[in-house]
Formats: sequence, structure tokens, C-alpha cells
Amino acid sequence: MLKLIYSNLKQRPTRTAVSVLAVALGVALVLVSVGLSYGQLNDHAERTRQIGDIMVQPTGASHFFALNSGTFSVRIGRVIEEVEGVAAVTPILAKFVGDKFHLIYGIDPGSFTRVNHSLRIVDGRMFETPEEVLVDTNYSRTRKVGAGDQLELLGTQFRISGIFREGVGARVLVPLATLQEMNGTPDKATMFFIRVSPESQVDEVDARLKERLKNYKITKTAELQELMAATTPVFKQFIMAVVFLSSMISFLMILLAMYSTITERTREIGILKSLGASKSYIVQLILRESLVICTLGVLCGFGLSWISIELVLAAFPGMPVDISPYWRAGAALLAIAGGTFGAMYPAVKAAHLDPIKALGYE
Repeated sequence: MLKLIYSNLKQRPTRTAVSVLAVALGVALVLVSVGLSYGQLNDHAERTRQIGDIMVQPTGASHFFALNSGTFSVRIGRVIEEVEGVAAVTPILAKFVGDKFHLIYGIDPGSFTRVNHSLRIVDGRMFETPEEVLVDTNYSRTRKVGAGDQLELLGTQFRISGIFREGVGARVLVPLATLQEMNGTPDKATMFFIRVSPESQVDEVDARLKERLKNYKITKTAELQELMAATTPVFKQFIMAVVFLSSMISFLMILLAMYSTITERTREIGILKSLGASKSYIVQLILRESLVICTLGVLCGFGLSWISIELVLAAFPGMPVDISPYWRAGAALLAIAGGTFGAMYPAVKAAHLDPIKALGYE
């Protein structure tokens, strides 16, 4: 049977190549879309989680800080400090830079270092004047800047005082007072981050904060990734739409290819049946042929997705991409399942051909 399948595929190279490419496009569509979507979400959640244990925001604020326009008074920090179990509090003002597509954090160095235990400066030092900034290693590498270089942000010239290891907060950190002045929001912050004392439990402090600050949004940063996936507008709908579209591409292309193949091979199928081939044999022959096409399509899809992601990273250096083994396996199964279902009707149709009529088909 394998020789017959190979012969059939080799006899129609153009149709086979088009079918393989269609399946590959479906697989690449899933992997690239999911990889970029989850890459952004997971990277943002992880860098936020590294700052502190609990985050306080105004009611209705988004976990995607670029979507937030409202701010609240830094004086709220004094109220937070009074809650039992709170070891340290730091205000942060977030500003999205549209032309460079990244966030800037305005921080107070003293309180920020008390809350955050992950910031590691690998070159230079912490900023000491309003005209100095910190950038992370990702930003330094992709923008080709280093400690001592000049950097323009929001129409203002800054000097890079140091480079910190990526993975904490935003790509660029500036003095809180400087960003407040530039943003026109004196004494305002986008959110507060809290470090829980070693002798206290995060859940207990979280409950106390929610009791004390009933009109504010309290979030444990350890749960941020799951919350962002659940609450981000149309995130799940987008993923489901991509998965459905990929499955339909595989289904329709294999259906079309196998149906056309059956029409062209009617006489051949009649010969097989006249030689004693059973209906199940014919069905297996068609399904296995579609399985070979889908498998080749999956392998090509993996390669195509790798090329696509490399092109994206070349255009947007530092763009986070996260494709888990779960999604790789899922994309492969979707393509194979779609192709199998697409070949089912042509296979059953071929199995029920009348051998006498099939032999006389021209």
C-alpha cells in the first residue's frame, strides 16, 4: 500500500505540493499568531511579577499598562504602608511610547529597590539626576546603546546612567518626578507595587488590602498571567478564530485534493476493486494518502513558522515570542485532524464506486 501511495503522490506533484503548502500555512498561522500573542502576554506578566508581590491600581484599570490613561495620588502609598504585613511600597508611573512601542516606568529608586529584589545593574549605576535613565539589556542590545550614551525619550534628551538585566518591569526606567512632570501628572502614579514581609502570607495581606482599599483594584502578581489571558479583550476569541481558520484550511484543501484525485483515479479504483480490494482497503488507501500529505504539511509548517518568526524578529528586535510544546503538538494535531476529516467523504465515495462503471470511466 505504501508504494501505491507514494506512486499516487509522485504522479501528481503539483497537487501534492499545493496541498502540503496549504496545510503548512495553516500550521504556521497558528504557531506564529499564538507565539506572538502569548509571547507578549507572558513577557509582560513575568516582568511585572518580578517587581513585587501585590499590585494596586485604580478601579477599572487594565493589567496592560499601555491601555491605562488614569492615575491616582501617590499619597495612597501611606495608606498601604499601614496595612499589616506590608514590608515596602513603591509608586510607579507608566507611559507608553507609541513610536518606539514600549513602556517607560517612572520610579522612585529608594522605595523601588526596597520592593524589588531582582533589579541587577550590569553596567554603570542607578540614575542620580533628573536627566538620567536606566535601560535593560534587551533595549541596550537591540537599540545599540550603552552606559554614557544619549537617549531621546518623549522629545527630551537623557543620558543612560546604567544597564540592568532584562526581566524586571519596563525596558526603560526614569526618575518618577521627571516622568510626572513630562506627563503633566505631578504627584500621580499608575500603580503601586507591594513587598509582603517575610513573616506574612501574600494571601492574608491581599485580603487585608481588599478590605482596606475597597475602591481599588488589588492583584497578586503571581496570578497576573492567568488574569491577563482571561480578561484581555478578545484574546481567547482571537486564538479560537485562528485555530478554527487553520483547521478549515486543512479540511477544505485536503477535501478538494482528495475529491479531485478520486475523480481522476476512478478507473484505477475500479481495477483495484475488480482485483478484490475491499471497501475498507480503499478507505484506508485514501486516508493514509491524506495523512502523508498532512504530515509533510506539518513539517513544512514548522519550518515556515520559524522563518516567519525570524523575519518578525529582524523587523522588531526584542519582540517576545513564546511557542510552547503544547501549541506545537496542538497545531500538528489540528492539521492532521482537519486533513483526515477532509479526506473522509472522498474515501467513502471511492469505496462505494461500482467497479463495472468505474472500469468503463474515461
